[in-house]
Amino acid sequence: MALTLGLNTALSGLLTNQRALDTVAQNVTNVNTKGYVRKVMNQESRVLNGFGAGVQVGSVTRQINEGLLKDIRKQTAELGKLQVESSYYPRIDDLFGNVADNSSISHKLNDLYEAFELLGTQVDKPSIQWSSVQTGQDVADLFDRMTDQLQSLRLEADREIETTVQLINDKLSDIHDLNQKIVKNSAVATGTTDLEDKRDQALTDLAQYIDVQYYHRQDGSMIVYTNSGEMLVDNQDQPLSYTANTRIDTWMTAAGGQFNKISVDGGTDDLAPLVKGGKLRALLDMRDKTVTDLQASLDEAAQTMLEEVNKAHNRGTSYPNPSYRYEGSRTFAKQGQVVPNAADTAARFMFGSTTVTSAGYTSLSIAASGTNPWQTTMTASAGTPFSTMSAGTTFSVDSAEDSSNNGTYRVVSVGGGGANITVEKVNPRQTIQLSGTEDVVIAVFGSDGKEAQQTTLNTIMQTNYSGSYTAATVGTGRSLSDFQAKGDHDQWSVNEVSAHVEAWLSAQGYSTASVNLNSEGKMVIDLGVTNKSLAFRDQTATADGSAATDATISFDVDGDGAVDQTVKGFANFFGLNDFFSNSNQNSIQDSNILPSTFKTSTTRDLKILDGTGQLGPNMSIPAGSSLEDIADIINSYGRTTESAPLSLAQTTFTLTSAATISVTNTSGQVSTATVGPGAVTMEEIAGKLTSGTVVGSVIQDGDGYRLRLHSTAGAELTVSITGGAMASGSLEASLGMNKVERVSASVIPEGSGYRLRVVQAENKEVFLSSTLDISNNNLLTELEMKPAATRTAGTISVRADLMSGPEKMGRGAVQWNADLNGYYISEGDNSTALAMADAMGNKRAMQSAGGLYAGNYSLSEYGAATISLVTRDAEHSSKQLEYQTALSQSLDFQNTSFSGVNLDEEVSAMIDFQQAYSATAKVITVLQEMLETLTAMIN
Repeated sequence: MALTLGLNTALSGLLTNQRALDTVAQNVTNVNTKGYVRKVMNQESRVLNGFGAGVQVGSVTRQINEGLLKDIRKQTAELGKLQVESSYYPRIDDLFGNVADNSSISHKLNDLYEAFELLGTQVDKPSIQWSSVQTGQDVADLFDRMTDQLQSLRLEADREIETTVQLINDKLSDIHDLNQKIVKNSAVATGTTDLEDKRDQALTDLAQYIDVQYYHRQDGSMIVYTNSGEMLVDNQDQPLSYTANTRIDTWMTAAGGQFNKISVDGGTDDLAPLVKGGKLRALLDMRDKTVTDLQASLDEAAQTMLEEVNKAHNRGTSYPNPSYRYEGSRTFAKQGQVVPNAADTAARFMFGSTTVTSAGYTSLSIAASGTNPWQTTMTASAGTPFSTMSAGTTFSVDSAEDSSNNGTYRVVSVGGGGANITVEKVNPRQTIQLSGTEDVVIAVFGSDGKEAQQTTLNTIMQTNYSGSYTAATVGTGRSLSDFQAKGDHDQWSVNEVSAHVEAWLSAQGYSTASVNLNSEGKMVIDLGVTNKSLAFRDQTATADGSAATDATISFDVDGDGAVDQTVKGFANFFGLNDFFSNSNQNSIQDSNILPSTFKTSTTRDLKILDGTGQLGPNMSIPAGSSLEDIADIINSYGRTTESAPLSLAQTTFTLTSAATISVTNTSGQVSTATVGPGAVTMEEIAGKLTSGTVVGSVIQDGDGYRLRLHSTAGAELTVSITGGAMASGSLEASLGMNKVERVSASVIPEGSGYRLRVVQAENKEVFLSSTLDISNNNLLTELEMKPAATRTAGTISVRADLMSGPEKMGRGAVQWNADLNGYYISEGDNSTALAMADAMGNKRAMQSAGGLYAGNYSLSEYGAATISLVTRDAEHSSKQLEYQTALSQSLDFQNTSFSGVNLDEEVSAMIDFQQAYSATAKVITVLQEMLETLTAMIN
């Protein structure tokens, strides 16, 4: 019995050492296998009934340091981030170059400064004129090329994000599959160490793409989630989803919603802001932070150059080259016209279920308000037809004797017990006003440069020219009232200014002269002759020869009498003689860069308008509102529901059956109107639907008209129409009502803070207005809102006609000759050329943009500061990569030293196990001989 027990014991030793040698063999053969961890066979004694019965394999374990692995994965995420930066920063650094490089933006800006200075010394030389214009275009081209390349880098990063998301999904799937195998093998005790090696390697690979945390369950499975707590692998893997953009523009941001979300397992939340490390974080930063900040600095430089050079050039004259035609660059809204009428007996007023006709008021007087000229007073000759109205009521008018008076109005006040109302038209009446005693000289010069005729803007605005015009000759969009005398330094509408300038030119004998807004809403001035020059000079006062200055123009964008913008220079305000042009409309408004802690100081209001009129109701911004709060309010209240654009003839519908129009929001029906068979106008529909929280209006959009509905509660409105058959089609099909988001707001990270950004969806001019308080502050001043610089660097160019004719470039200015008691222009005048050089060379306050802080810079200095910023960041990233690489290598060495296979150790262990194996075999041999001896004795 003892011999048998000894044999079994020896046999267990033989098998255990065999297994140990197998483990050594596995270690040796995988010495160069990535992710392989040294295996250690742990043996233990076998005990039966309290007595030793040999040895057995306890377990095969992995020689790992879990704490060290966690550190490695943390550093792997940081290393992956820096490796991405190392692939982008050298290209960005090459793009911006060094300050001293002839091709750098700083050097090119200085070249333009020198070109204008040289022009100031030789204003009459065509070659110098051409050189100035070409150098300006060279700067614009460089801005454009840099913008293209920066946006290409963003697009590349966006596509790499899509690729990286797929790589993350592959690793998550691998970890999930290995989890299942490990749990299964653990349950049947078939060994899991090699599977755990593969899972650890997959986790380490995952860590280079995204920062992760993890822990192990008792069943051997691994739970993986991001550092922010987003689950990635649990009982199932949670795949990410992302689709890259096909194109990118400078204004597009993730915060603004122009990029898709990185969603988890089909969810709606965006994982991107929660990612803290790895290649994915670096790619997101490149797309949304690093490159966008640099682009913001370029845009700020381009915008400042455009504004300052254009302000100087708009003072300029190009004598002896005649300047007889100007086309402005500022776009104005479609101007709401109200034509005075002493006794209109046809107009119908519709508000809600109420319709007022001449039977209720006999005749209606329509006249400009004596208190506020931008408002209109309507007075009934009999009755009190407006007694049920109150301030803020919106109503529509149709069938007016002058069709210009049809449309939608908002009540300002009700008087005479309802006999009269003061109103404003929904389409804005935009006005300008000269500051103090300032005035603008408007002069025509002969081919000899001497004054032929001259006046001032304030003088002609107080002159009545209506007697020289009829309703048929007033020009597009204007009425006879625009030609009537206006107040001294009053708020003059854009149409009134154009009408009076045209009338004065016509009175001086320029019968073919025209001054009006074109179809794009831009001011066009044409003298009508080609052998004379028209020029402007801003002055401190009306008197001849008053000191030249840039007149301060106060611009009221919505005709409410409050100043919304202030611009220096009359010609500069309209953009009549710009040097640089910008193909962008001012469709984006940005705040200054503000801290994340920003809160409004008091309750403010806000109106948003585009060329079609006001978008949504007047918005109330409570005190203590953050930028996010303001954006949410704009996005809620700026929504409208609109018809298709219809021609004037199409705005009257002839129904063959009654129509019921229902307006609903998410809570149910909020307005309904029934229209009987027969003719019905769009204004009548708008008036009938105006009820409760629904406001209907008719707005002009280009050459067409739309029915617009909005909710004063900020709700999204849906319109349905039953009945309403027409000879051809139906009322529902003719209107084609759809939900429209013409404007959106978002909070954009930039530099050290955030901007509030308001975007007009159709890339059309957007206007913001807010009521001034007693300190002349409002929401716009508090936020420092202004037309955004974004996109400018990619769209700026020298005005096309200057490129083809450099002789048209402004070099001199309108001057006063006291001896001759007249104004003149001369060929040798270099005042504008020097002013443009000053615009390029002088230091000026510039706002924070991208990574550059606000300060006083010349344009060349600003360009140099941008280059320095790029160099600094590139060097910092390179040093960080160098440090992180060394740290990662050190951690890898420690891990390899602890968990890797050491051939010397394995050979030593192999010898030990071999000797043990041989000794055990010798024991078996001895026991075998003893058994044979015992057997022989028995036999």
